[in-house]
Formats: sequence, structure tokens, C-alpha cells
Amino acid sequence: MKVYSWADVEKAALKEGSSGISFSAVAVGGFDGPHIGHQAIFDALFDWKKSRDDFLSGQKCLAGVVTFRRSPGALKNPNYPGDVSSPKFKLDFFEKRGFDFCVMIDFSEDFSKIEGRNFLDTLRKFCSMQFLAAGSDFRCGHNSDTGVAELSEYMTSRGLELKVLDDVLVDNKRVSSSLIRGAVQKGDFALAKKLLGFPFRIDGSPFTWKACSSDVGLSLIANERAAQVLPKAGRHPVGVAFDGKKSSAFFCAEGQFLRLEFPLGQKVSKVQEIEFQ
Repeated sequence: MKVYSWADVEKAALKEGSSGISFSAVAVGGFDGPHIGHQAIFDALFDWKKSRDDFLSGQKCLAGVVTFRRSPGALKNPNYPGDVSSPKFKLDFFEKRGFDFCVMIDFSEDFSKIEGRNFLDTLRKFCSMQFLAAGSDFRCGHNSDTGVAELSEYMTSRGLELKVLDDVLVDNKRVSSSLIRGAVQKGDFALAKKLLGFPFRIDGSPFTWKACSSDVGLSLIANERAAQVLPKAGRHPVGVAFDGKKSSAFFCAEGQFLRLEFPLGQKVSKVQEIEFQ
């Protein structure tokens, strides 16, 4: 899977066809999770792609996803609790799902000033977008000037296809990244798993872990601010992946300090992933 920045997209759009993508189906959204609502969007995209692959002769339809490296809420809201996922986890998910390319946008003040139609024009020139899938809450552009109605008019007027997916409900509640963040903060990992479709995980690779031995086992401590949302204070059973191995442990978040407690005799170096039970 090829990964592009928004600067890459703008540069290629100035010279249409320079990206080498001649026909594509694209999903656009924050996709923080990605949760089961997002996965419904991806399913719709791949269903459309398959129908075109069966119909087209000698031309492959590429699947693309356009998203943010971090949620815009991280920059807009001083009380933002953190992302559900990490950039690494998101890219891993997209690649395993079968996407051919990903546009990973670093949200900024300059990017926020781009009007919705200009955003779509640039995207269309970059990858010859023929189909777009999005959620019912889709909005883009300066001051959110382009919603589903404007998006529909844009696509229809250019002979392009659009699929807007209805909300996915669990226990009569709309599945959203915000709902998952709330579940994680409360330590309700069963609900988080239900909404995500897989267990909630923390990317351990960005942290510098320092070992602290004791009579009861090994503790790894990190003193860095987490970009992902964290559960309430307390000891939470987790599975930890490291060096191609896995071990059970306890995770503790105390202010900015993160601690992993391992059984006696366990040896751990770099922590790749922390999965909550």
C-alpha cells in the first residue's frame, strides 16, 4: 500500500495523471478506530470495486482511503481525551483490508481553510476518483461547508458515483469514535471491543520504556504523554506484544506515567502493542 501526504496529492493534482492512478474508488473520513461503522463504509467501497473489476477490461480499479494522521479534535479541543487508534495501527488496518493507497493528512490551520469543492477537485485530479464512500455525518471544507447534500450534488454533476452509509447502531446507540473513547475511559473494554470489532489496543512503540525490577516481577515505566485515549486509573489486565512474543501483564495509567507490570522472570525489551482484555 502506498502512503501519500496531502502535499503529495496537491503536487500530483497540478499535473493530472502523474500519480499513476487512472481509476479509483475512495473512502473519506476520520476513521479513528476504525470501528464497525467505518468498516461498513469500507465494505461498500470494496463491493463497488469488485463490480467494476468484473466489468472493466484491462483496467484495474484501485481502492484508496483518505483520512487524518490524528483526529482534528486533537488540535481543536483542549479537553480532547485522545485518539482511539494510532497512525501505525490505522495504516496496518488499511493495508490488511486491501487498500492500494492511503492519503494521510496532517490536519493544520492551512488545510482547514481549503473549501470542500476544492478539496474534492484536488482529490479527483490526484487519483481519478470515480466512486466515493462516506458516512452520513460526512463534512469537509472550510467551516464544514460541504456536507452530504453538497457532496451528492458535486458527484452527480460530474457523473461520479457516491454511497453514503447509514449509521450503525449497537444497543440503539450510534457507533462513533466518541462513544468508544468514553467506553475506554470508563474501563469498559467489552463495549469498546463490541464497537470496534476487535479489542482496544494501545500502540506501545512510540514510548521509551524503562525497566524497574522488584521482588514481584518486572515493571516497565513510560513518562510521556499518550496520543491515544487511556482508561481510568487502576490496574487493567492486558496482553503485551514484544519481539514477536506475547505475555500477560497489568497496565496502569497514573497521570502522565504509564506502567506495565509483568510476571516474575519475564524479560521484555521494546513494547509493540498493548491489548486490553
